[in-house]
Amino acid sequence: MMRARFEEGSGTVAGATLVMVTAVVLALIASIGNVMLCHHKARSIADLAAFNAAYALWNADTSQPCALAEHVASANGASMIECEMQDDDVRLIIAVTTQVPLAPKVTQEARAGPIACE
Repeated sequence: MMRARFEEGSGTVAGATLVMVTAVVLALIASIGNVMLCHHKARSIADLAAFNAAYALWNADTSQPCALAEHVASANGASMIECEMQDDDVRLIIAVTTQVPLAPKVTQEARAGPIACE
């Protein structure tokens, strides 16, 4: 009878531990998923902004393709960190904020420009 008294509540502790471990695992999965979604979003926005800027530069629609790229990025919920023109190419770096405290933003680089036809 004395032995049973020391084991009282051990099921409650085990259950609470199981609930906490499950919550941590689910939070980790949700965080990884959010970072992955933001990474794909950043890649898409970077490609879109670089293509629009390179197209505008190639067709002389604007004298400042980096300003156009920044506008495209901000219209899609991202921020442009860097933009530079290398000959007829436009290279830029885009950042998208995440909802994960340990990884507050993800960045993606893109380059676009014409390819010479032979």
